Amino acid sequence: MSQSLTRPVQANNLADETPAKPTDANTVAEIKAWLDAHKVSYPSNAVKANLLALVNDTDA
Repeated sequence: MSQSLTRPVQANNLADETPAKPTDANTVAEIKAWLDAHKVSYPSNAVKANLLALVNDTDA
């Protein structure tokens, strides 16, 4: 008879962690999602550079 070792399942706590601020490596959609999550408003026609400027101006 073999004895099986069981390990407790760890919960995925990614939702509890604050994502890092987006960078130029992120997509526009990812940057907008980050801004939305931090309740930062932006024009619908904002380009990536403008969105990243808003991210950098945010104290999050």
